[in-house]
Amino acid sequence: MSLSGKKVAVVGLGYVGLPLAALCAKKGYPVIGLDSKTTTVELLQKGQCHIRDEVVERLLAEAIASSNFTATTDASRIADCNIYLICVPTPVDANNEPDLAPLESACRFVAPHLLKGDLVVVESTVFPGTCEEVVAPLLEKLSSLHAGDDFYLAHCPERVNPGDPFWTSENIPRVVGATSDEGVDLAARFYASILGGDIFDVRDVKQSLYPKFRETEYGLHISQVPLGSVTRMHSIRDAEAVKAMENTVRDVNIAFVNELAKISDVLELDVVDIIDGMATKPFGKGPFYPGVGVGGHCIAVDPEWLKAASKKAGYMPEMIQLARMTNNGMPEYTVSILQDLLNERGYPIKGTRIAVLGVAYKRNVDDPRESPFFKLREILHKKSAALSVFDRWVTSENTAQSVDECIEGAKAIVIVTEHSDVVDRLSKIDLHDFDVEVIIDGRNCLDSEAIRRQNVLYRGIGR
Repeated sequence: MSLSGKKVAVVGLGYVGLPLAALCAKKGYPVIGLDSKTTTVELLQKGQCHIRDEVVERLLAEAIASSNFTATTDASRIADCNIYLICVPTPVDANNEPDLAPLESACRFVAPHLLKGDLVVVESTVFPGTCEEVVAPLLEKLSSLHAGDDFYLAHCPERVNPGDPFWTSENIPRVVGATSDEGVDLAARFYASILGGDIFDVRDVKQSLYPKFRETEYGLHISQVPLGSVTRMHSIRDAEAVKAMENTVRDVNIAFVNELAKISDVLELDVVDIIDGMATKPFGKGPFYPGVGVGGHCIAVDPEWLKAASKKAGYMPEMIQLARMTNNGMPEYTVSILQDLLNERGYPIKGTRIAVLGVAYKRNVDDPRESPFFKLREILHKKSAALSVFDRWVTSENTAQSVDECIEGAKAIVIVTEHSDVVDRLSKIDLHDFDVEVIIDGRNCLDSEAIRRQNVLYRGIGR
């Protein structure tokens, strides 16, 4: 299929779908963005962005200027599209089991409009086998067409790093897999057309991408992949596994450094200085850093999808399970540190005013999904603490309107998110003016010595 003159439908206009839709429009494709949230679509129709991210806001402005982008809640508007990009959330339920309902709903929107030669790409994170075992049968049933013969079904796992000004939807390397050779070639050409990079085969990647790739007695030395490159996978299941496994690697490594943080606490070490020292080694390591917990729709969720697929196939991945337990337990560990320091100053948690700074899962983003804030707040509420909360990026949970108002009268501060305004303000104020006696730095973002010089008890995670 030639890509010339093709029209794109993007189903789901969140952190993944909106920048992708805007990029496609910027590159000249007519784009219909479909979302179920009326408030989201109404903002987009006014040219306003519902995501607080400079890169996404710029892309949206460029898409609107191109006159190629339209947002709608009406599924019939995608009827004449040729390329369907599914970018809906794929959460886990209360039992940490994958919830396929949003993906299945998106397939029901797309299927009635499929024609021969159309391309469907699932960007949503799924466990290996989902496209072949769930998506393809549903699309085939509702369209009376066959995947691989009549239409092409591919998977290109999303790679979004909110708040990152360099690695964006415009240049981050992608991988694609499909149910047929023709499908993977078509999907690769499409992504190369919006990213501007070259196409590689995964089994030739070392020779194609890394001409200086070599193994030495000191380990493997590999250069960065080219901006905007697209790598063809030989199996759609492999493509599905890429996202789940790359974030599981991060989850396991973060769990390990959280364990090192606990070891550092009992041995009276500074794990941040140690990790920074380890990072000077030019091969074979991260670095990763410990914290109050992990969040976001990737690290906190993708390992659960991989674990579910593995359990279904008959193998319980114990390391993934242990990593999830470790990272999910960090809010409790943080509260235990808080309790120790408050006790040292003669205060119980019950009834003591505690300022919690940060709701978002990550610095300078407005995304609270899976944030450790919620578990931390739940624990503190059960202990009857008097909480004040502030996050200028996620205001829905706020009880205060500024950092100063949040910490006024508080005996302790707990940092959940190292937003730049929080770090900047706490580095400048005299904590004595606010009666603060304890700081729990859940992101190891403050100058510990400067805090201690104010006679404030300071503890980070592992320092």
